[in-house]
Amino acid sequence: MGIIRQQTIKGTVVSYIGAILGLVNTGILFPKFFATDQIGLILWLGAITTVAAQFSSLGFNNVTARLFPYFRNENVNHNGYLFILFWVGMAGFMLSLISYFILQPVAVNMYSEESPLYLDYLIYLIPLVFFTLFYNLFEGYNRVMYDAVSGTIFRDIVFKLLNLSFILLFVFEAIDFSQFVFYYVLAYCSPTVFLFMLLWWRGQISFASNLKFITPELRKSITSVSLFGIMNGLSDKLANQIDRIMIVSYIGLGANGIFGIMAYFGVLVSMPARSLRKISSTVIAEAWKRNDLSTISQIYSQSGLHQFMLGCLLFIGIWVNIDNVFEIVSDKFVEGRYVVFLIGLAHVIQMLSGVSGVIIQSSPYYKMQTVFMGSYSLLVIVSNAIMIPIWGINGAAFASLLSTLIFNLAKYLFLYRKYQLQPLNKKYLLVILISLIAYFSGYFLPRMDSYLVDIVLRSSLVGGLYVSISYALHISTDFNKFVKKQLKF
Repeated sequence: MGIIRQQTIKGTVVSYIGAILGLVNTGILFPKFFATDQIGLILWLGAITTVAAQFSSLGFNNVTARLFPYFRNENVNHNGYLFILFWVGMAGFMLSLISYFILQPVAVNMYSEESPLYLDYLIYLIPLVFFTLFYNLFEGYNRVMYDAVSGTIFRDIVFKLLNLSFILLFVFEAIDFSQFVFYYVLAYCSPTVFLFMLLWWRGQISFASNLKFITPELRKSITSVSLFGIMNGLSDKLANQIDRIMIVSYIGLGANGIFGIMAYFGVLVSMPARSLRKISSTVIAEAWKRNDLSTISQIYSQSGLHQFMLGCLLFIGIWVNIDNVFEIVSDKFVEGRYVVFLIGLAHVIQMLSGVSGVIIQSSPYYKMQTVFMGSYSLLVIVSNAIMIPIWGINGAAFASLLSTLIFNLAKYLFLYRKYQLQPLNKKYLLVILISLIAYFSGYFLPRMDSYLVDIVLRSSLVGGLYVSISYALHISTDFNKFVKKQLKF
């Protein structure tokens, strides 16, 4: 079995274990035992850290992914690549540190009225950004060392297990909230330490320099890839995190806590799409080298259909159980009811687009992905600024839905105009019809006294009907083969 196949299987298993731990921590324990403003603070710290660390990397994750093969040589410590990576990271962190001290007075004025709790923990952004920045850089380096799993284990399993242990200490009143935040920050920083220790143990850490190796042509390539990496990466993180940052400034930490928890259930819809994008990127890149538009068209169409089928099933499964969700998270989050619907629908639309972003990124027009991502992040910011003051957290969710729709429509039109790639057909309409039938079958089912029993029965009815009708109508050959294999007939 090849290394890529092994890493894919291991990575998928780790991702699902991490998702289960995330559901326990974020979906169950946080809502049950923490106040909404406390949750909002944790989510706000995470959002700011993600954006700042992405900026501080100065696009070098892209440089590692694309240009490290030019440096690769174990006999000479990969021609000093880690030396460059480290000092670029330090330069980026210094820029963030300067920005922190410049913007701190502005932030204090902005948040002091709506979110005074925030002021007590602002200083934690410094270690959070530093360790997240170097986790991102070392994780990218570890991937080109042919290990795509260890970093994920440290971030998705080790961190979440540590977080779970500290949550339980808080639940049993062994620590107060201030102590919890301190330990949470330590847990958040720990994957960087573990990953560095692993690389050191393997003998893959060396800060010896070899700047003479960098020719003017290679320096030009590094600069170009880095600049596009900054724009793409920062746009992506802003688009995904800016709503949490803006909600705190407009409404407060409590509202952000409600939004973050309920948006989490909407984001669950997109879980199947993550592995597919990673797996398909290599195949699509190879197809572009051969200018094999037939293969690209087939992947585009099939990926969109299968993701849409899974996305719709998960979406109706969550939405038909929305009342049971509030049994889990408590009624104090009921204000976020339609956040689940709008965010979930946005992710269904994202899945409908299949691997359009991967296709554009791998195509001769790869720079257009930067244009699309930049426009997307700007649209998210503007729409949030307009809609949050009007509709609160529902406005933020609607801004996400609207921005996602326009973003994916633009990519669809671009691929259709440039390459006549058009994945949509009548099967997509059948999926929508099947989803509606399955959803209303569950909607009209009488509620059970136990919400756990209700979840099982309602989900079984909806899922069973959805799968049965999809199979009977032969929506997808691959789907039917999968069902036959599982049922062994």
